[in-house]
Amino acid sequence: MKRVAICCCLAGAVPAMMATPVFSSENGNTQYGLGSSQFYAGAIPPFAGTFAMFQTTQYSADKLKDGNGKDIPAGFKVDVLVETSRLIRVTETKVAGGDLWFQMVAPYVIDQKTQLFGGQDSRGGLADVTLTAGLHWQRGPNSYVFGLDTVAPTGSYDAHRLTNPGLNHWSLQPVLGYHYVDMQQPGWEVGTATRYIVNFENEDTHYRSGQELVVDYAAGYNINRNLRLGVTGYWLKQLTDDKGSGVADDGNRGQALAFGPSINWRFNTGSELSVSYQKETHVKNRAEGANLWLNFATRF
Repeated sequence: MKRVAICCCLAGAVPAMMATPVFSSENGNTQYGLGSSQFYAGAIPPFAGTFAMFQTTQYSADKLKDGNGKDIPAGFKVDVLVETSRLIRVTETKVAGGDLWFQMVAPYVIDQKTQLFGGQDSRGGLADVTLTAGLHWQRGPNSYVFGLDTVAPTGSYDAHRLTNPGLNHWSLQPVLGYHYVDMQQPGWEVGTATRYIVNFENEDTHYRSGQELVVDYAAGYNINRNLRLGVTGYWLKQLTDDKGSGVADDGNRGQALAFGPSINWRFNTGSELSVSYQKETHVKNRAEGANLWLNFATRF
């Protein structure tokens, strides 16, 4: 039985936006919700329509890692709850044989509590919004996606605060996605989304984070047309040095690997509900913690 994925997840909220004096990219932040793609990576519907996904994310961490992956004694802890709304429009327009599609991602930080070096702060509000334009090609069970994400500094930011919903800089993020699902079920399903993040300067701090490579991945087994079990996660590698005040000899280059279980329910209405847990490991120059995702996707 052929199954059509109803939503794509190429861009996302920043799950933890702490302010620290050093660490990978500025303040250890990436302007993308690491691991947010999950089984929606490369899964654009092969027909015109308007689709939505709502993601609730709980991220918690109590470790900071240096450039060698060692713990930094900083009295650090962060807990953040983010609600992200995604709207996708797949058009009837064809470009190079692919379907033209657009996306808007609006993350809202419900609450974030941060402790660091004896200080603490709590903050919420709109984070940085992403706009995407892309193309999608469906070839039997294989789906190929290209997207260009533009992330705008819409979130509140103050360089003197410990916690900020926004990062106060722009970024461009080209993304390549691939998705495969067995035409007959039970059967296998896999998805990947590879993005290259080009960060621009934070004009308040004159700091520019290095360029980053992020690979979201998912692999699972569809037990039947309604239930899928699998694993999801991500791999992050910063490829160029940060530029600005306080950059360490290693360029504050960060890395992280995350993985964990995922379960998905599909309803006869065409909607989907999924839960994923992702534990971070092999972390350098970043916080190390875990994400819990609750995702609901539907078609209007």
